[in-house]
Amino acid sequence: MQDLTRLQNPNVIESLDYETIFTHMKAELLRLDPSFSALLESDPAIKILEIAAWRELLLRQRVNDAARANLLAFANTADLEHLAAFYDVQRKSEEDDEAFRKRVQAKIVGWSTAGSREHYRYHALSADTRIKDARAESPMPGFVKLSILSKEGDGMPSQELLDKARSVILRDDVRVLTDTVEVVSSGIIPVSIQAKIYLYPETPEDIVEIAKTAFINALDEAKGLGWNLTRSWVIAHLFAQGVQRIELLNPLQDVIVEDHECIALENIHLEIGGRDW
Repeated sequence: MQDLTRLQNPNVIESLDYETIFTHMKAELLRLDPSFSALLESDPAIKILEIAAWRELLLRQRVNDAARANLLAFANTADLEHLAAFYDVQRKSEEDDEAFRKRVQAKIVGWSTAGSREHYRYHALSADTRIKDARAESPMPGFVKLSILSKEGDGMPSQELLDKARSVILRDDVRVLTDTVEVVSSGIIPVSIQAKIYLYPETPEDIVEIAKTAFINALDEAKGLGWNLTRSWVIAHLFAQGVQRIELLNPLQDVIVEDHECIALENIHLEIGGRDW
């Protein structure tokens, strides 16, 4: 399934700049009446142009917002719910926009053929908002193994959550007649992060805790079934304002996982390695 965050900005959304709009308006005024060439900034005509340019900026920003509201990658809250309604998808209680957006996308892709990966993924995600991800594999014809990743704890779902997902997947209107579906827990791959952080001379030491918190949040957002943890990703997300360089001690190599597996942060240890320019 395509990552919507990697798409280029659509052409319908303009880059706006007040000074550019004002300059174009002023140039048009001079074209229509060259006698205004000596206007001062305090002149009433200039003030009117400034007001007009500002109002045009607001209007064009409103057009941008309206365009975003009609695109799955950008729509939020009620706008996203209206887009989802077209695909007969309803927001679940306490489901945030990003989780809802992924379910809508899975529903669209899953429509292609009954029993596709995204068909089962959509229905698994719809079973309970505690499900972070789901991955369907077919090791042999007619057999589907559906791995479930939880948002809670290290990602391993409880038996109650697995049972809830299973009850949805095995419904007659979900399971393909010729499929035998097994709903199982995803594999959890524990990882430990250890690094030395070198600071600039003027950087306060508490930046280490700030970097640690930011890293944990970024990892929790990025990880999912089949997502590999690379050393370059770790180093990039340990950087913070005031950090000069990172010496990553662990992991020693990229952590590569299977499609039914997910990274789980077991522990993270950061220490100040020194100060440098």
